[in-house]
Amino acid sequence: MTLKEMLMQELSDASDPLIVEVLDFLRFLKSKQTEDNADLIEAREALATVAAEGTVDWHDLKAESGL
Repeated sequence: MTLKEMLMQELSDASDPLIVEVLDFLRFLKSKQTEDNADLIEAREALATVAAEGTVDWHDLKAESGL
């Protein structure tokens, strides 16, 4: 039996209020996964920029930003 089939079997025995909670949680997890993937892409782009352009000295950055 596949995971989807096992989940569907469990859902067939669940009450409507529980199904509502499961659906809400599943949507949350899918949204979180999308956000995590976007964060990963952004991090990879930042690393590529650092690799291409190099980094800035911490003291120079603080001086430029007035800290």
